Amino acid sequence: MTKSEKIWYSTILVMLVITILFAMMLGASFITPQQMMTAFQGGNPNQLDILINIRFPRILSTMLCGGMLAVAGAASQAAFRNVLADPSILGVTSASDFFILIGTMLLPAFPASKFIFSILGGLFALLLLTRGPALKSPYRLIIIGVAMMLTFTGFEQLFANGFGGQTTGSFNGITWSQTEVLLFLGVSGMFAAVVISPWANYLKLSTEQLQTKGVSASMMRLALLLVVVYLSSGVSSVVGTVPFMGIVVPNVVRYLVGRDYQTIIPLSMLMGAWLLLVVDTIGRIVVLPSELSAAVIMTVIGGPFLILMLQRKNFNGLKSS
Repeated sequence: MTKSEKIWYSTILVMLVITILFAMMLGASFITPQQMMTAFQGGNPNQLDILINIRFPRILSTMLCGGMLAVAGAASQAAFRNVLADPSILGVTSASDFFILIGTMLLPAFPASKFIFSILGGLFALLLLTRGPALKSPYRLIIIGVAMMLTFTGFEQLFANGFGGQTTGSFNGITWSQTEVLLFLGVSGMFAAVVISPWANYLKLSTEQLQTKGVSASMMRLALLLVVVYLSSGVSSVVGTVPFMGIVVPNVVRYLVGRDYQTIIPLSMLMGAWLLLVVDTIGRIVVLPSELSAAVIMTVIGGPFLILMLQRKNFNGLKSS
């Protein structure tokens, strides 16, 4: 690990701890650090209930989702060799949301139906993306992905009319049981991503170069894409779509520490956790007593970021960078 990488790991960890403290304090009711200590000592049961059953699961689930989406974005960029690839832009998360809606309508009592149908939707979207010529052109990939995203979103709105659809990227009211699901999915999926992160580096080479090394590009790409679907579908099954996390975070990390995915993926995990926690905390307090969802704020941040990336004169989407 280089000195620069150590500095950024330490900096993001410190920012994450500070943000966690502020997230515990801020909300519809402000709780000072002294009041928190009093609550944990049994002096204020109401505030203790707010901290343990409302703010703690929300903070943990937000960090998990941020890390999962950032890692999914980094893995998809490596698999497609396109720095703009992201599950939300490519239509993977919107397909998951649509399949969740259909699954809920058809099999409302089926165990783990949301996650299963979310996975099926993500796999279906990836099948559409990888069957055609989209892989050969970075801009064509993005255009097809955006078209798929709009199509699945339109179908979801059509079928959800009068039925009630999937949540829209909000952590309001999230429970400990939902957080436990995210904890299992997030830890297992992000661990797998870290383990296979060397494969992301191999995919920077051409297919011919990989063949001379006796390595299967198709197998490595498939493994990375399965991790992408697993992580992004896990988030969609619990909180819905939070867009642009997979574009913003990995590209910022790539700018900070370079192009080695063995560093990009774990650092994206930390930065994604921090960024989404900041976004959700701002959303909780900016329009009190109401709130803005994390999805809305990330759209405001990610949209201009994507435009800036597309307008860069030296952008070459075929390079995973």
